Amino acid sequence: MRRSIVVVVSMAAAALLFAATPASALTKVRSPLTLTTEPTVMEGFCPFPVTYQDIRGSGTQTLVFDTDGNLVRIDIQPHGIISELSANGNTVTFNNSGPISVFPQPDGTDLVIVRGGSFVADQGIVTGDPFFHLTTGRVVVVSVFDPDTGFNDFLSVVSTGHVTDLCEALA
Repeated sequence: MRRSIVVVVSMAAAALLFAATPASALTKVRSPLTLTTEPTVMEGFCPFPVTYQDIRGSGTQTLVFDTDGNLVRIDIQPHGIISELSANGNTVTFNNSGPISVFPQPDGTDLVIVRGGSFVADQGIVTGDPFFHLTTGRVVVVSVFDPDTGFNDFLSVVSTGHVTDLCEALA
């Protein structure tokens, strides 16, 4: 199954997006951030499968609704999350605590802003350019949610700061 991932947001935020109940004026619904504590194999981002796991940490996720009960923002605040990627006998351990904000747009796309240490990955379903990057800085993604996979497919990505090609590091 082809999927795109934006840090931890893809699984946790998508799950809450559909499970949350609309609320009144700029209502904020906070919940604990769901970590991926069991090893999870991700395919399609590199020419080989990559195993992902959160080693430690915590965080909060906040859904923000407007006066009509529409979701207008998702804020993800990781706290001390250390994650690990492995493939081909190589391992990369990194700080995955960069905050993420997701802004649903009227045209059905999502504007995603990732700051600090995080990973950003896309299978290239729309762009034709799969990648798996570790970033330290600001990343702005425009994506579209795929309800069949539960993940976002990237339309564009702009990174400011240091970017490490994780496929290269794990090859």
